[in-house]
Amino acid sequence: MSFLQDRLGVPRKLSPKLWLITIPSAVVSFERRSDVPKLPGTGKALGGLLLAGAAVVGLFATRSPETKLAYEGPLAPVVSRPATLAGLMGLAGVAFMLRSTTLLLYSAGLAAAGGSGQVALDEPSASTLLGRGD
Repeated sequence: MSFLQDRLGVPRKLSPKLWLITIPSAVVSFERRSDVPKLPGTGKALGGLLLAGAAVVGLFATRSPETKLAYEGPLAPVVSRPATLAGLMGLAGVAFMLRSTTLLLYSAGLAAAGGSGQVALDEPSASTLLGRGD
């Protein structure tokens, strides 16, 4: 068994609604009620670029949902799936736009956990995110 499942009780597989909508909302809400330092305001341009990139990759993933990106690097389990890559890029972009330190750390941690195989991130799609089933 792995550390995340044994010690922290993190499920082995995360649904897109959970890792892309529910947990980030809770993270931002927590950050607003606590004294966590904010990211510098100069990162908003980077956030805009990440959001634009996420939109392009997300559109590509919507048009050809069975496509896998040819990538054999450290984060291959997440980066090779376009919709998952778009979701993680979108989370990081929103983090920079909101100047949210905890949301940026959450998206980086999620990418690391998914890339190492500790957690399996289900591929987001319009039908799963809007509650229409698969």
